[in-house]
Order: sequence, then structure tokens, then C-alpha cells
Amino acid sequence: MQKIAVVKKILQKVNHGSFVNSSGGKAFAPSNVALCKYWGKRDQELNLPVTSSLSISLGAKGATTYIIEQGTHDIYVLNGKVIATDSSFAMRLKGYLDLFRPTPVTNYIIEISATVPIAAGFASSACGFAALILALDDLYAWKLSKQELSILARLGSGSACRSLWDGFVEWQCGVDASGFDSYAKPLHYYWPDLRIGALVVSNSAKKISSRDAMQLTLATASSYADWPKVVENDLAQIKTAIYTQDFKLLAKTSEANAQKMHEMMAQTNPPINYSIPETQKAKDKIFALRKKDISVYFTQDAGPNLQLLFLQQDQEKIISAFPNLELIEPFHITKTENLILVDEHDTEIGIDEKMRTHFLAELHRAFSIFILRDRHGKIEVLLQKRAAGKYHSANLWTNTCCGHPRPNEEVAIAAKRRLNEEMGIVCDLKEVGKFHYKALLPETNLTENEIDHVFIGKFPEKEFSVNPDEVQDFAWVEIGELVKNFQAAPSKYTVWFYPALEFVLKQLEVN
Repeated sequence: MQKIAVVKKILQKVNHGSFVNSSGGKAFAPSNVALCKYWGKRDQELNLPVTSSLSISLGAKGATTYIIEQGTHDIYVLNGKVIATDSSFAMRLKGYLDLFRPTPVTNYIIEISATVPIAAGFASSACGFAALILALDDLYAWKLSKQELSILARLGSGSACRSLWDGFVEWQCGVDASGFDSYAKPLHYYWPDLRIGALVVSNSAKKISSRDAMQLTLATASSYADWPKVVENDLAQIKTAIYTQDFKLLAKTSEANAQKMHEMMAQTNPPINYSIPETQKAKDKIFALRKKDISVYFTQDAGPNLQLLFLQQDQEKIISAFPNLELIEPFHITKTENLILVDEHDTEIGIDEKMRTHFLAELHRAFSIFILRDRHGKIEVLLQKRAAGKYHSANLWTNTCCGHPRPNEEVAIAAKRRLNEEMGIVCDLKEVGKFHYKALLPETNLTENEIDHVFIGKFPEKEFSVNPDEVQDFAWVEIGELVKNFQAAPSKYTVWFYPALEFVLKQLEVN
């Protein structure tokens, strides 16, 4: 399958090119470092990997891209400098853009601002192509899901599919030849004490690209046949370490995985060595610090530079040992979304950041909405299936919409706002009750501890359009059938769904 066929299939539903944002499109994407490496492709055209991989994003280290349709030829600007159109950088960019031009005469001006060294082992292509596909989504108002954008980003650079999210991200290798099952998804685990140290020993471009190096490794390294099993084991260990917040297991496994990748490259014909003397000196210093019971490890991508792994408690000692280290707090919240903290009487007592609130299990205010309609004398409820990329309760069925009011926002106003944001529905809502529940969320280290206000509304009988980043499917279900469905398979629904539904059932009995 060719890249253009993948693009056409994904864009066929959005009427690509029918709308162009006259002010252009703009987006930021973080760089990422693989803790379990992606090394080797089963399909070079579609950038399909031999194995799955897992990364952590690097906070504000990444790329911001602005794109606009303009001019008689493409113009590419990187960090304020125009890039020659015959350079390898420009030619790779042009080849990717050719997949998305609405007409043969469509041209672009692209301005890229990168906060990572280019082609030096800091995943500059990952954040670059991720930011570009997000900017294109903004330019043409595709409103694609993150899963679809991850597939499109992968066509530019494999690891770009992981740079659409903050935090831990897993890239599923997939098995389908089309690649539609090969995309990244976030692992919603919050580890506020984890630190990454970007150690730049050289800003020079690599002598051999990652793309060429990994295929040479696959073709000629004697131990490559063992690599898929190594990754399978390492991936399982790293995910266990993330779930349990076992730093030593995470860091030791990540370092060993990187070392194995570089050992394989030394076996290629001709051998590949990305390290320089300064790289080995830095590694020796890390080994020496560990002998002093300072818990610091490293990982190394395809380049001479290192990313150090450590915890906040050792931060000062490590910065003292590496004065030029750039400190990265991957779970530092840059886009803060605050929730309203309450006491058991639903009285406001403060605010806190959303992820931190769920990590600490703080009691906060929330709402759940049920939209109803009468069909031939029977009441139906509009359900949504939560998107695969949600930070918790992904792929589960639940009520029409749920969310949290912002600080200084009335809960009824917040409910109407969120209903429109998620489902594209505008209607009057009535509060029918509230309840308190507390539950550990499956497959996360987060806890929902909420006073949940329940609202009902009458469907306005108008077309609506769901937000694909929030909702992957919806269904109208007769309310009696819904109760039976839940009782038969409660694990298919969110933990708050049925307690909230009981208020709707009581309201319908009253009326």
C-alpha cells in the first residue's frame, strides 16, 4: 500500500480542501525519547515497525509549526532561516506535503521553530512531523481523531506518531499490511517526581540517518533476530515499572534496551557507532555516580547525546555533576486545567490541577448529562463511547456527556458548555440530583473522587457532530433495554454511569 492511499482513505470523510483557514494553521508537538526503542521497519514505505515501542515526551522541548497556503512555490523556514529547496531537509518535507496538497498548484509557507537540535539524536523529526500534521489539521479544519493523526504523522517519521501526546506513549506495531492498526496511544500515568536530563555533547548532524541505520541493522546485524523478543520483554518490564512507579526497574530496563540497540549497530556491515569520546565520558560519570548510590541512568537514541533518567530527590546532585544538563520535568503541567475542590457538603474549598487532583484522589466537583428523546412512546437515552485516547475509562460506554466546571463557573453553565464541546448539542438542561462516589480507575494510578451533579435534557431533534478526540461512537438506547444491558455487562460502562442513571430513572418515575 502506498502512503497516498492511506491519506486518501483517512481524508475521504472530511472533504479535504473545501475549507482553508485564511490565517493559517499552527501547532506545537513535544519531542519524545523512547524508553523501549523503535529500531527496524517491516514496511519502509509506510514506516511500519517490526516491534512496538514506548516513549516519554519531553515537555516544552519540541517544535512549533505554522503553515499557510501562499505563493507560487514552497518556502521552508527553520528557526528563522530559509532552507534551500534542494536540501535533504526540504526535499523530505516536500515529499510529505505532496500527500496533502488539495490541488497540484497549492503551495505553502512553513515556519518551524524547534527547541531541540536537528538530526542529533533528539527526535527532531518526530516532533517536526507531529507538529506539521497538527498544523495541517488546523489549517484545513479536518477535526480528525488523535488516532488518525498519529497514523498520518507516522507516514512522515515513524516516531512522530508518539509525539501527539504528553507523558508516556506506546506505539502499537500492528500486524496489518495497510498500517491502520499501527498507531500510538497515551498511557495515562502521572509520575510527578520523574525527571529527564537532556545532555548535549554535540549539536552536529548525524553521519547516517536513523532511517538508514535501522534498515542496515535489520539487514546485516547478526543479533537482530533476537531484537523482537528483547523488546517484548523490555516493554512488559517498563509498563510494569510505570504502573507501579518502580523507578529502578524503569531506568535499568530503558538503559539496557538502549545499550542493546547500539550493540546491534556495532555488528552491522559496515559498523555504526553514534557515540563520540564525550558520550563515553558521560556514561562513565553516570556509572561512577551509581556506585555512590545516586540513582541515575541513561538512554541513547541514534546520536551521540544522552537523556538521563532520575528522580526529583537526586536532582541537585545530578545537576552538580552535569552543570550543562537541561532539566526536563515531563509531568510539569504547562496547559493547566484546574478543578474545583469541595468538601463532603459540596462547599468549595480550593482548586487544583486536573491530573494532580486525580492522582491525589482529592474530592472535586463534576457533572453527568443524559440527553433523552421520545420515540413512539418509549424513552431513549443518548450514550457515548469514550475515545481511545481519553486519560481514563477509554473505550467504555457512558452517559451523553460528563465533565468538570472550571473555577468560578456555575455547574449548570459548565454542563451546557461541555455538551456542546463534546457532542455538538445545544439544549436546556435540568439538574435532577447529585451524589458522591470514589473509585480507582481501571488501568491507571488515578482515582475519581467526585460529587457528581446529574442533568437531563430533551434532544432538540437537530443534527449534531461529536468531537472525535472525546467520543468514538454514540448510540440511542431505550431506557429499559439500557438497564438490562448494564446488568448483563457492567464492565462495558464507566464507574459513575449507573449511579448517575438512577437519578434519571427516579425522575422519569415522578413524571
